[in-house]
Amino acid sequence: MLCLKVLGFNYIKDLSYRLFHKSDSYLLIEVLNHYVQLTVLKVDSNRKKILVVKSFFKPVSDFSSISIVKELKSLLKKIRNPKSYKIILSLDSKLGTTIHSSVSLVRQNSKTVIDEADIDNLISQAIWRFFDRQRLKVAQKMDIDDVDVLLSDVRIRGIRLDGHRVVNPIGFKSKSVEIFFSQTFIVREFMRGLRDLLPKDNLVLITETGTAISHILSKILGKDQFFLANLFPDQTSIYLASSNRLSHLDNFEWGENQLTHLLGRHFRLDSETAKSVIDNYIADNASQNFLRRFEGILTKELQIFVNGLESLVGEENKSSDIYLNSFFNLPPVVFSSRFQNRFQKSIKLLPLSTNLITEKLGYEVQFKKSVSVKNPLSLLAAFFEINFLPQNDKMSHLANRRVRWLVT
Repeated sequence: MLCLKVLGFNYIKDLSYRLFHKSDSYLLIEVLNHYVQLTVLKVDSNRKKILVVKSFFKPVSDFSSISIVKELKSLLKKIRNPKSYKIILSLDSKLGTTIHSSVSLVRQNSKTVIDEADIDNLISQAIWRFFDRQRLKVAQKMDIDDVDVLLSDVRIRGIRLDGHRVVNPIGFKSKSVEIFFSQTFIVREFMRGLRDLLPKDNLVLITETGTAISHILSKILGKDQFFLANLFPDQTSIYLASSNRLSHLDNFEWGENQLTHLLGRHFRLDSETAKSVIDNYIADNASQNFLRRFEGILTKELQIFVNGLESLVGEENKSSDIYLNSFFNLPPVVFSSRFQNRFQKSIKLLPLSTNLITEKLGYEVQFKKSVSVKNPLSLLAAFFEINFLPQNDKMSHLANRRVRWLVT
């Protein structure tokens, strides 16, 4: 089944964002690298407050679609009446792929005024041209056959007529039309499981987690280009954010498990003990002499991480900012100048925090007592993506005529 969900058509010019109705309830479903997490949020739009009401976490080792759907089904039993929530689905790069890009089209009748029929046809052409162009690459990235790539979420985000940005193209003449949008591709088998699991009308967004974080950062930072690195237990996932494209770049095998294994081998410790030593180093819970010696050893063991980053980002004479979003306790030494001097290229590692996002967007986040969330940054980024969805009633109505449920 193929779902084309075109919700709107409007260029976001600044960091102004959509206000939520008071006491909106959201269910955030995250399926990431090594876990599944369901989180309930209450949002007070007037006071700009987000209350994390409850959260359910389950580590996973089997990342097959069937296994993930089974885990989701089990966790959803803890949520009373899912139909009462707006549901956001945030996915790992193995299950979902979100790409922000554009497609340029040439109008045959460039001297005629664009009307509703024209823009309807142009939207359809752009969506399908991009889908056809990206399907094989996406399939290779998610390690599936291209026939198993489904288009699950499309957002029209802007338009240029002969190189000039417009809010509403109807009534203008132009030869070239460039349509900016985001498309989310999903694994067919996983989509089938979701279809029977989640109320379709409540699903307001499907996105790839790393792209969502990158998109929110691009709005906040205002940089022409930067990279995001999600650091998982066994993998580092790299995303590129630039002025004309936003998408997953590549992965390399390095994470917490590799680091603790190397240190464990160096000190002849098991992984858990090695992890404890790292945690004590981060907390300064040792003598200064030991901390200095351990930092030197740690820096050498982090060379694999350095090599992996250098292999994927940066050019010889171009600087590259990489924001690190770690899903484990990352030694702060990686942000020191002496560590970053180990790079052969002009690479700068920068930390991320939830405050960077919430303060810029003016929101306050509170947690109910005893509620804890794994990596709040990824959770909030998926939520704040809703803020930047284009809002234009006329264009949304026009674009929504392209919505289809197709059995393939």
